[in-house]
Amino acid sequence: MALVVMCTLASCQPNRKQLLESRLQTLSESTELGTVEYTVKKIVKSNDKQWYTVGDRRILFQTTAYLKAGIKLDGFGVENIKVDNDNNAVVTLPHAQLLSFNMPDDEISTVFEDYGYFRSKFNAEEQNKILRLGEENIRNDVQNLGILQDAEKNADEIFTALLQPLNYKTITIKFE
Repeated sequence: MALVVMCTLASCQPNRKQLLESRLQTLSESTELGTVEYTVKKIVKSNDKQWYTVGDRRILFQTTAYLKAGIKLDGFGVENIKVDNDNNAVVTLPHAQLLSFNMPDDEISTVFEDYGYFRSKFNAEEQNKILRLGEENIRNDVQNLGILQDAEKNADEIFTALLQPLNYKTITIKFE
């Protein structure tokens, strides 16, 4: 009788695959897993001294950009987690990438502007072009900021914490 009860109880408990699927369901409903946010303050400057003009003009902006990085989860599912016969789990995730970039207009200020007597002020179109170059500079510097490395480190910690209660011997997170 005790054997029948134990077998019945064991069959009632969800297996590891079902537990894994239920843990991953919330993640799979989202297309992105933002794991880190950076706030970057940037000074953007331009010196418009040209040989064919009399005098020069200079402008200096201070701006703030908000960057969010993480993992795109498009198509992520249980098939991205391989478990071997020794109960070791390997999770394969895509490399981290910049998920959002926001440089709000209300956080851009002109710190300094100087123009020669024979020169005009920077017009709105010229100012926007200078600020776009500043934004491009920040985007190009994402690798050097360490944001993508931090995003992958945090994704590793999130997935490890998510899978630890399932009692795998080891959990390895790899990025491809």
